[in-house]
Amino acid sequence: MYNQFNEDKKREEIIAQYYNTIMNRRGMDQVKEIVRKWELLRKNIGVFPSDEAVLLPEYLWVSRSGTGKTEMLQLLAGYLDAAQLMPFSGMEKVIEYKLNYCSPEAPFDELDELIRYLSVSSGYRNEFKGILAVNVDNWLHNLNNPHFIDFVEFLAEHNQSLLLILIASPEEEYLEELENILSLYLRIHRVDINMPDVDGMMDFFSEKLDKYHCRLSEDAENLVRETLEIMKDLDGFDGYKTLEFMVQEIVYNFFCSDHITSRIIGTEYLGEYGADGGLISRYRKRWNNKKKLQKGIIGFQPKGMIGQPINRNAWGKS
Repeated sequence: MYNQFNEDKKREEIIAQYYNTIMNRRGMDQVKEIVRKWELLRKNIGVFPSDEAVLLPEYLWVSRSGTGKTEMLQLLAGYLDAAQLMPFSGMEKVIEYKLNYCSPEAPFDELDELIRYLSVSSGYRNEFKGILAVNVDNWLHNLNNPHFIDFVEFLAEHNQSLLLILIASPEEEYLEELENILSLYLRIHRVDINMPDVDGMMDFFSEKLDKYHCRLSEDAENLVRETLEIMKDLDGFDGYKTLEFMVQEIVYNFFCSDHITSRIIGTEYLGEYGADGGLISRYRKRWNNKKKLQKGIIGFQPKGMIGQPINRNAWGKS
């Protein structure tokens, strides 16, 4: 027999699990403050219900690569879905998209591609409901481009079905103009997400190694810390992405050895990850090449959709 009390209790447990996981994440203090407000919002709505839905604002996340945004977006989606603070429908709860630049003279094909992507992700239901996180770095130097205004106007027309999060690199000379433009069309709230400090990175390192039941020796830990002190100031440092890369390589070297006598990983397994090793110099060179290879869409791209006509006004209207 259906039991409403048990269902509500289970939902509260799921909400608490997501909430606590978010609050226990390193850094991202401003994101945590937003979730605290959401928690108050859902409780107040439960006590003082309204006839209209309380719409969440839009957000501008100011962050460089490697701060853990992708994982946080998934946690936020899980929390919002369980808390029933916004509707979700489609094949995924979160879409991450990088908007490629289009010159003013060219057709704004990128907006059409975004609409196609939303349509596919909705399961062709004509409306995706969830979190749309769009990286706008390619437009920071061209905010007066009329295509960018078209893009923001499109977002403003569909903000009732989407939680919009725009992501931009911390280029201070452009951020004020970006905020001013966005605030004309959206209830934009700025969120600054900083790169983790070295202590936080070492905690991440230790937790990852602990899953392999390993830990660094004191000398190895000091060597990794010294390397991270240098790397954190490099333009191309990808934060948690680079740390994951390093952990995997160190673990691989360790378990490929025929001289393992304990679970303590010494400096002999660090390879070129020391402060005087080759990783740092290669990382500097790799950054220039990486910028040239960046693609427009993060993750899945719909197949067989390019070239089909798009009616922008019809999207999202059932």
